[in-house]
Amino acid sequence: MSLLLRLVLAWLALAWSGSAAASGSEVLLEFRDDAVLAELRLPLHELALALGRPLPASPLPVRGRLHAELARYLGAHIDPVTADGRHWWVEFADMRVAVDADPRVLVAHAALVPPAGASPRSFVLGYDAIARELPGHPIRLAIRNDWHGGVLASHPATIALLDAPRGRVAVDRGPDDAWRGWLAACRLGVRHAADAGRYLLLLLVLAAPAAVRSPALLARIGAAFALGQTLALLAGAPGWFRVPADILDALAAGALALAAVHAVRPLFAGGETWYATGSGLLYGLAAAGTVGALNLDGWQLAAAIPAFAAGCALAQAALLAATLSVAVAAGPLVRRRAAWLPARR
Repeated sequence: MSLLLRLVLAWLALAWSGSAAASGSEVLLEFRDDAVLAELRLPLHELALALGRPLPASPLPVRGRLHAELARYLGAHIDPVTADGRHWWVEFADMRVAVDADPRVLVAHAALVPPAGASPRSFVLGYDAIARELPGHPIRLAIRNDWHGGVLASHPATIALLDAPRGRVAVDRGPDDAWRGWLAACRLGVRHAADAGRYLLLLLVLAAPAAVRSPALLARIGAAFALGQTLALLAGAPGWFRVPADILDALAAGALALAAVHAVRPLFAGGETWYATGSGLLYGLAAAGTVGALNLDGWQLAAAIPAFAAGCALAQAALLAATLSVAVAAGPLVRRRAAWLPARR
């Protein structure tokens, strides 16, 4: 019975710690050329306990008196300063309740502006919202976007865990290096193309017959597919042109079916490159949301689009090279097998 009691208590402790971790806060930082944007995510239940009053769980944006009250509370709990002790300017913008999170969280956005002459890439952040009133409340500090540091929104980097009142952490992102952002976007493109599934299969179905016929045709198909996806990314990533995902899925399924039929019985002989361009357009429109979700602005987005497209093209080139290698290796085997067949009369 003593052992059973200890097991039950251990299970309850693990369950409590898991729920506590799940209800922790987050501070997500995005570095810009002259400021740092912060997204604060605070669990609604714990925030209400810290404030000593109930909070509405409506998904509508927080406005009016409640917005002013929460801005005052959060402003008293966040304090970025330079290394020599000069305080940054903190301005809160929109606030809302995220109903897709469980438990529900308040999402608040703030701009952290350094004093004149200070770098936005190096400061000491003091933050203890909820943790000051409820000691032990965990707060995760993460970098969501830092183009010069090679961190993009698809893979936020946790840098600290603040779990004490008036927690402070030094944030130093080092010197500017735009190449790190370009390489990060390129790696993201490689991963996205490798996980493209239906679109990668579409390219493979187009490439396999071409590899048997002519390496030059295979190269043209690969270049046409890359051109189509780049043009679609240039139009779709900034939000200028979007197609609903269900329509893109239906078009991709139809394109794959036609390509499979063409591989057996040619339907558009001589027009493979045009078909590959159209297929690349479909893939580029599907991938545009990934680049748009990086939340980059200005020249960073302009640099991320070709970098992402280059990463996709590298992954697709590896697939085409593997297809050509298989076709070249299988050629002698096919000819050797054909030599044993009886001659036609």
